[in-house]
Amino acid sequence: MSNPIKPPENMQDENDNKTTVSISQDTLKGLHHDVETMARVRDLRLVDAETKQGDARVKAHSSRERKDARRTIGKLTKEERNKDEDWEKQEQARMEGYSIPDYADAEPQPSLLSLVTFLEQKIQGLPDEVCPICNEPALPSDPSVLKALYDTQNSDKQARKQAKRKRPVRTYCGCWYHFACLDKFMTEPPFGAACPTPNCGRRVYHPEWSADIKELERGWAMKQARQREIEDAAMCF
Repeated sequence: MSNPIKPPENMQDENDNKTTVSISQDTLKGLHHDVETMARVRDLRLVDAETKQGDARVKAHSSRERKDARRTIGKLTKEERNKDEDWEKQEQARMEGYSIPDYADAEPQPSLLSLVTFLEQKIQGLPDEVCPICNEPALPSDPSVLKALYDTQNSDKQARKQAKRKRPVRTYCGCWYHFACLDKFMTEPPFGAACPTPNCGRRVYHPEWSADIKELERGWAMKQARQREIEDAAMCF
């Protein structure tokens, strides 16, 4: 164990049990926006604090430029605070329709009933779940086929893409879809529609797709514009 060059053969690699984190498109956009905002604030602070080379007592920028930089930093801070408040409102909207206990603020207590109820209602009936879009079973009847849908070692990129389209996906409302069916439901109008599963009727949310209806509409419009361009080009030839 003390040899850092060659670990013992019976030593388990910590990467074997490493959890894979799913990063959605919204998460990547948020990280990109945060990095750009921090870089801009850094540059503005440099404008306010930078001094002339050779004389630390003289500022490199005029008082007006430094004042504008401080004012811009304040505006950026306010904008980010407002975005955080909007996110909290959206998160609250996502929770509408869910069964929240009356004693949500109470101290949690161990309960075997909650576990058994979850297993009975969500796990036991999972093989019978039906995709509400295509009305086909969400899970394949053969477990080996289901396992093959998550085979990331397949060198055939097209086969991996087709497998992903068939994967079962669970939304926030608890219903199951095929990935391709859910993608069509989320990216084509009417946007923000209720879940078509009987006795559900709640809006469908999933981290792989944006919850902003305007963003979904823009994506649909761009897709239609590209399709028209392809059709126009085809007519020319």
